[in-house]
Amino acid sequence: MSGKREVFLGWRNSSPQAALAFFAPEPLSKTDEVGLSTLFPEFAQDGALANRVFVVRSPFNMRIRLGRGQNGQAGFRLIEEPGSMSVNAFRGLVSTIVPTAQRDPDVPACQLAMNLVMISDEPCSLQLMPPFLSPDFRNWPGSLVCGRFPLRAWPRPLNAVLEWHDKQRDWVLKRGEPLAYLMAIYDDPSVSPRIVEATLTPALKRQLSRVDDVSSYGRNVGPMFAEAERSRPKKILVPKLTAKIVRDGPEAKAS
Repeated sequence: MSGKREVFLGWRNSSPQAALAFFAPEPLSKTDEVGLSTLFPEFAQDGALANRVFVVRSPFNMRIRLGRGQNGQAGFRLIEEPGSMSVNAFRGLVSTIVPTAQRDPDVPACQLAMNLVMISDEPCSLQLMPPFLSPDFRNWPGSLVCGRFPLRAWPRPLNAVLEWHDKQRDWVLKRGEPLAYLMAIYDDPSVSPRIVEATLTPALKRQLSRVDDVSSYGRNVGPMFAEAERSRPKKILVPKLTAKIVRDGPEAKAS
């Protein structure tokens, strides 16, 4: 193997409102959390796991409580506190997973829209994981459901789904604290991803619209991955150019 091959991994806020409130994903290797664990060396080598895992931080303060909704089913409500988000914003972000879609009928599941889309022009799978190094994660009432999908074919808004095991405990999210981890998995072990904000080009916009909300038409979307891969343009990721990217980024891939 002839060393690392740096490629762009794009991100984009999927909500046109309050975009400035959201944090850009950042490599786990650059955060304080990585230094708390012996799972990762302090000076990670190129291509190490901590450079392929990205932290998504909560853009809001929110306390969610499990209760009862319509028809006696589980429901979730916002506990209003000083500095917390508004009730209207909460309703647009949080929803209840219907019982038929739960992994366990006795464990309710809460879905939180992350307002984030990841984009790749390289063959890549994206793995969503709980923020397992975060001290606050240990106080959550359950755990995030892990998920993995082919990112090159399927750029889609990400959701965090929490399975609520401790029914007496609230889900407390603090602005700036880790909400989830994303791991970029490449077939080529020499690939080293570099996170960049993506430009909403016409090609990207078309691909987003083609896969958006497809799961609402049926749960088995796996067979659609191949069709989405075949019909996508070769290039949909165009980084928003900054002085730093122009100076020391992989310019050949940004052009």
